Amino acid sequence: SFKEDKSLKAPERIAAALGAIAHTHNLPSNIDAVVWVVLPIHELNTRQYIAQRLQEISQGLRFQDAIDYRFSLTLSFRPEGYGIYVNRKQQLEQQGIPISHRTTWIEMLGHRNGTQLAFETGSLSVAKSTSKFPGFWEVFEKAAVASGVSSPDYGILLRALATKEIQQYSVAKGDRIDLTEAVHQVESGYLSALAPHFNDNLIPSLAAGQGEVIFAGGAAALMQSTLTEHFQSLGFGDTRSAQKNQRLHFAWENQEHFQAWVTQELPEVHEVPSIPVRMLDCFGVFQSLLGDTNRTQGVA
Repeated sequence: SFKEDKSLKAPERIAAALGAIAHTHNLPSNIDAVVWVVLPIHELNTRQYIAQRLQEISQGLRFQDAIDYRFSLTLSFRPEGYGIYVNRKQQLEQQGIPISHRTTWIEMLGHRNGTQLAFETGSLSVAKSTSKFPGFWEVFEKAAVASGVSSPDYGILLRALATKEIQQYSVAKGDRIDLTEAVHQVESGYLSALAPHFNDNLIPSLAAGQGEVIFAGGAAALMQSTLTEHFQSLGFGDTRSAQKNQRLHFAWENQEHFQAWVTQELPEVHEVPSIPVRMLDCFGVFQSLLGDTNRTQGVA
């Protein structure tokens, strides 16, 4: 749900994923598992509940009413957007640039909520981080209703936003319809909802020539051209520029290898092309988890 905290169903969903992994790979019934959980930063206070509930479930998990598993869990929690920072750090290291020399703003524009992580000198600034600014879906629904688009056509409106193909076939109306006004309403409405957050946080930093901004999340992919034009109009350059002093980025830039891998492994990407964008954060966290595990085990 776009309106409920992730903690309400997170333990059961994580347990189900563990069961599916164990079943798919024919693992034994007793398993040691290292699990890192990503949560919006303002929901990290639920981690004790999630950990306790997940530990309880994992002591006797019956998967598909057929196999009983017992998981011995080592749990850790990270804020939403942390994996995007890890990915950016790796990109900069390949260029010989330490990320600790700059301020990095991670802007996760999600459907349920927005999350901002601010990293200064390589450390997370909790005071400048938040996950309490508007999500995409509430604005989307209001704009759709205002422009005369009913819920059966939400899917084609999202497709129009993603593909910029304004003419879409409406099953509800039995004909092709023009969604120009609806797309405009959604884009302008969401940008207006984000403007106070941008003005209070990002604009002062960019105006002072400090740091860089990285946009991520499913809504950022839908809004890429709109965000690019908005920041260009404020004089902060082209987010698609290859200049070394470029300070506005999208998280999926230079991630062709990852996107190709996801497309190969998950055929449903052809139906839901935003899957690689949505997985980038957890992919970065997973890379960090592997690095941490290898260091602990002394693996080069």
